[in-house]
Amino acid sequence: MTAATVRHVGDGQTDDEAPPRGTAIVRPLRHVRAGREHHARRFTDPAQVAASRSARAWTWALGENPTAPVTDQLTAVPPSRADIEAEITVADERRDRGDRENRADGAAKVLRWLIGDDDHIPARGKGLGALVGGFGDVVRSREQIAGVLALAVNAQRRAEAQGRDINADPDDRQFARQDADYLDGVVGTLAWVLGQRAEAPLSPGCARELTTRDLKVERVHAEDVIEHARHPRMTGRVASPWFGEGVKFSITWLLGDSKMRPVDPSGRGPYGEASELPAMLHDAQVRQRTL
Repeated sequence: MTAATVRHVGDGQTDDEAPPRGTAIVRPLRHVRAGREHHARRFTDPAQVAASRSARAWTWALGENPTAPVTDQLTAVPPSRADIEAEITVADERRDRGDRENRADGAAKVLRWLIGDDDHIPARGKGLGALVGGFGDVVRSREQIAGVLALAVNAQRRAEAQGRDINADPDDRQFARQDADYLDGVVGTLAWVLGQRAEAPLSPGCARELTTRDLKVERVHAEDVIEHARHPRMTGRVASPWFGEGVKFSITWLLGDSKMRPVDPSGRGPYGEASELPAMLHDAQVRQRTL
């Protein structure tokens, strides 16, 4: 892929915060440009580009090439979302069959990211978060993180108040206290990542400059807390399982392992009354009811 080809992306489009005009891509144009340029650095020869299904995935999705990268079929230019999803499906089928020839995992990864089905940046290397406004391997911008943090802080205060309300239903108070604990984990994690707190929410001691390894280690600690809290003998010796869930889901979102924010639009966690979080996070509530 040449520099001239990369510059072709979005020619004539002045708003680089909007997706590439007329395509099924949902990412901002500036993120698409950055991701594509980084991806192109792996190639040193035009022949490699022509043979690469992942390189062709960029040109096809952007409407620069009518030939689909997985099936090699001609499609509309640019392709529709349905066209892109069909290519991903074929790539997945090849992978699931264990095909050694004609694999297209890289192309599927590019296409998933472009249409917003996966937040993992389709590129190799460390520090990829900067390509999409993040930092390190965090794929969320500081502004995004600060926005979620503000929602969580306010919702935590409401949950704590509801948990102390003697006029509320006992079950409602119980779930409010659980949600307050969960949100405490979210707040502690996001404040730590933003540098507003020196210590990680679960690991003792002051952290040096935050690394991806720090985040992943903290997520392992959170999983340990969730598991150990199930045992009565650990009561009071480790953080609550709901706190652990808040830490875990926050880090999962930060690293792009989940598209879902750790709070709903009102800042509630999965245990809050009328929470709008998807079923995946509500499953945490079901698991914890048995504790």
